[in-house]
Amino acid sequence: MSVKTLRKKHIEYTDTLTDGEDPFSTNKVTGCSNVPIIGTCKPTVVCGETCYFAKGPSTWTASLKKQHRLLNSIKQDPIGTANRIVSHFRKKKRLNFLRWNGGGDLVEETIPCIDCVAVSLPDVPQWVVSRIPMLASRVVPRPNVYLHLSIDKSSWSRLEEFRSLVPPDLQWFWSYQCDRGEEPPRDLETPVIFRDCYDPGDSETYWNDCPLNLTDNITGMCGECRRCFHGWAVERCR
Repeated sequence: MSVKTLRKKHIEYTDTLTDGEDPFSTNKVTGCSNVPIIGTCKPTVVCGETCYFAKGPSTWTASLKKQHRLLNSIKQDPIGTANRIVSHFRKKKRLNFLRWNGGGDLVEETIPCIDCVAVSLPDVPQWVVSRIPMLASRVVPRPNVYLHLSIDKSSWSRLEEFRSLVPPDLQWFWSYQCDRGEEPPRDLETPVIFRDCYDPGDSETYWNDCPLNLTDNITGMCGECRRCFHGWAVERCR
């Protein structure tokens, strides 16, 4: 299912998270993520056609409704929702980083929510992924916040837009998402390359290939690698 098809399943739903409801969702490669795709994502054609989040359990009705509840909660009470996220995080003994936007993108209210969590959990890396330069540039710089700008062949201009907006002390890097059958660009120092379906096929692989492209077992790989939220990718943007 593509993002375009997923959008057709849009559910008009106004509820917020229930008392005690876990705000986290499980993602095969990143573990827990906590921002929904519904109502937040405006993908390019490449992003829409290659999005792993637009298929499988994340598209089921129960999951879509939870995504709406989380989005509504963030919009209505970003700080209260941040405190809920912090509380549930502390109960998860094996979780040692947070992935923001495992599906979807930033909205205005997510920015103070992220900052509140980052301040409350100063030793926990906050991996924030976005495709919206204007909002991404407003993420508050913190020692534990890593901003990941995702682009593809149709959105190069977003990288330059972001460069013109980003505060000097924000830790950030960018990645390139390959289209189906596309070879990654070799003339630019892209910190992280994602192949379509994480499969390079018979193509040569490079130093900046995400480890997801290089393994048959992607489960939990982000937690093992950590290059996107431990300074490695950021340093290659200097």
